[in-house]
Amino acid sequence: MHDGARREREAAFVRHARPDLFAVMGLPRRLDLDPKVLEPIYHRLSREVHPDFHHHKPPEERAELLGRSALVNKAYRTLRDFHARVAYLVELEGGGALKPKAPPELLEDVIEVQDLLGACRDSRDVAERRPLLDRLHQEGERLRGQLARLESDLKHRAREWDAAPESNGARAADRPKILRAIQDLLAQRIYLMNLLRDLDAVPSTAA
Repeated sequence: MHDGARREREAAFVRHARPDLFAVMGLPRRLDLDPKVLEPIYHRLSREVHPDFHHHKPPEERAELLGRSALVNKAYRTLRDFHARVAYLVELEGGGALKPKAPPELLEDVIEVQDLLGACRDSRDVAERRPLLDRLHQEGERLRGQLARLESDLKHRAREWDAAPESNGARAADRPKILRAIQDLLAQRIYLMNLLRDLDAVPSTAA
């Protein structure tokens, strides 16, 4: 590892209040990250900082290593998953907490699904529930199609983020706009995932 990268990783370990998990793993803030690349980094760092590999160290140093080991584990869990990685980047770049948001183009569909969910929960008659369930299934397929398109848009924006340099380039100015678009897509994804979870939880027969 280059001295600069090592110093950055050491600094990341020190910043326990709000650590940069990318820097902890010695990585730039990029969203295209192959888990096959991340895994060997994780195993190498785990050997470097896990207290079990440093029995000869005094207790205070072993306690510090334990904290570093926990940070490496957190970084690995966060960065190995695409959606967790994107959400973390938004937070790290100052995007703030993600709040579920209905996709604007699906507002009417969302309202209809909510009404159908309420009607299904209230109905105890099997014959009455069947057409409601059929409509819910149709709406669910439509929402899943929208979710697939949203996922595609999110990956496209992630590639845009990686392509825009952090500084000293015309596209560097695009980064805040790209980050806002990513945050908006994540908020819509959370909303759709929650709605589909509620839809899938509706029993197919009356209670």
